[in-house]
Amino acid sequence: MENTPATGNSKWSLAAKDGLILAAVTVVISTLTFLTKNTILSSLLWLIKLGGSIWLLSVIMKRYGKAHPEESTFSYGLIVCVLSALVCAVWAFVEYQFLFPNAVAEAFEQMYTQFEQMGSMFPDEFTDVLLKMEDNYAQINCISTFVWCTLLGLLFSAILARTTSGNRSVFTPEEMKQNQDDEFNF
Repeated sequence: MENTPATGNSKWSLAAKDGLILAAVTVVISTLTFLTKNTILSSLLWLIKLGGSIWLLSVIMKRYGKAHPEESTFSYGLIVCVLSALVCAVWAFVEYQFLFPNAVAEAFEQMYTQFEQMGSMFPDEFTDVLLKMEDNYAQINCISTFVWCTLLGLLFSAILARTTSGNRSVFTPEEMKQNQDDEFNF
């Protein structure tokens, strides 16, 4: 297990702490979004959350890159983002299942009302699917939040690794040497 010289903490322990800090941004702002009923304010909060999360990930990766100049920060940033995504997904489940369970019913009711006003009718099979979706929305949202946050974390870790790593390659020196040797061995 890799230890940092100053603290003796493993890479995973540091990533878990940083992942919790990164997830805290999403947890706080998503809770505020539930408490506000204003669409414009909710959108503004979402943009602040996205920008703040990217900035915070950049700071975390730069700090790790300074402490470990021989390593690429990509893998560390990805680990932080996956752990953060896990916390965000669990929080999304808690929000929809326990804290704001009426939010799902209200959103689906609003959707049904809008379709009725437009004169659209759902086939019975489609209505059944929507009702099952409504009943399992907390679980569906938990999984989709994890996937979404992980994919965003992968994307932004890859982008930020170019500016936060002392070693700008996502490959280890051994992998780079192997790739170079493979190029010359036809």
